[in-house]
Amino acid sequence: MRMNDAVQKLQVLVVDDSPVSRKLLEHALSAEPYALLFAKNGEEALRLFSENKPALVITDWMLPDLSGPELCERIRTDGRSSYTYIILLTSMTEKDSVVEGLAAGADDYLTKPFDSSELRARIGVGRRIIDLHREIDAKNKLLMEMANTDPLTGCQTGARSKNGPGANCGARRVTDFLLGCAYRCRLFQGHQRRLWPRCW
Repeated sequence: MRMNDAVQKLQVLVVDDSPVSRKLLEHALSAEPYALLFAKNGEEALRLFSENKPALVITDWMLPDLSGPELCERIRTDGRSSYTYIILLTSMTEKDSVVEGLAAGADDYLTKPFDSSELRARIGVGRRIIDLHREIDAKNKLLMEMANTDPLTGCQTGARSKNGPGANCGARRVTDFLLGCAYRCRLFQGHQRRLWPRCW
């Protein structure tokens, strides 16, 4: 369910079956510029993730249907273009468990009970990484557009433009250029006739 208005805010999906934990997370992030979504289990989390595409996910390790690492793996196989930053909440501090969570696709982890200031700091790190990914995606898109645009005509080139509105743009530009040259030649010839009528 949607908890806050998502306009101009970074969407954060919180996944925890404990009402107390969800309330603690909501309280810790209430003053931050985040739009919170809450899920009680893995399947609800996947549905909300598919519908809203949150940029950041905070999930508990122990869920009624899926484990936190399993949820991470499902999110990573979603195939969305933009990056999702995942923080795993766990009461397990063993190195093998931490490695398992990170190997499953989590970007960071936080042990329970968590400190609110540390949680906000780690989410801040995630937000910077998300912004960096978005900047890289925007630049890659710009580079693709530049690679598929003729620098002389400003028209799209390559397979994408064969059936599109710019399919014959290059040819039209060349035709217009040649017609313009012919017109200027006629003007020049008329000027010559006026200057040297005996030569014509």
